[in-house]
Amino acid sequence: MKPYVVVLVFSCILAISMPVWSEHHQEDASESACNPNEITYIVTMRSNNKSKDQIKDFSQFYQALVEGNEPSTLAWQFYGGTDDKIYLMERYENSSAALQHVKNISKNGIQEREFADFVNHFVIEKIAIYGSPSATLVQGLEAVGLALEFRTSISGYSRK
Repeated sequence: MKPYVVVLVFSCILAISMPVWSEHHQEDASESACNPNEITYIVTMRSNNKSKDQIKDFSQFYQALVEGNEPSTLAWQFYGGTDDKIYLMERYENSSAALQHVKNISKNGIQEREFADFVNHFVIEKIAIYGSPSATLVQGLEAVGLALEFRTSISGYSRK
């Protein structure tokens, strides 16, 4: 009779734990699932004759501005390199979110004036675009007239 008790106890534990385990792993899968629509930019820049403190202060101001105005922008981070370059990583939920940023900094956009300050602080050398941008986004970016490099995804994942 003892083997039956062990099997019964084990079966009860298994029945109770399976839904918890399954739910936990479904959450993990959704957190690590790649958003195939995500667009990421890596912008290579240099200072436009500004001090490191001016660059730092303006970078903090501008990232707060974007964060407040663009809820579908997932990340906006400035980085310094040993080569005196400044790198900006911009992550967007999708092409529409990236296009909204282009509209915001364009003529009559809500960040037009601040983008003029941006260009006063930084010289943009190139923008590498990662993902599969829509044709509309590509046209909007090409209209700006900057050096663009497009990179399509081979494999990967993204978490929010």
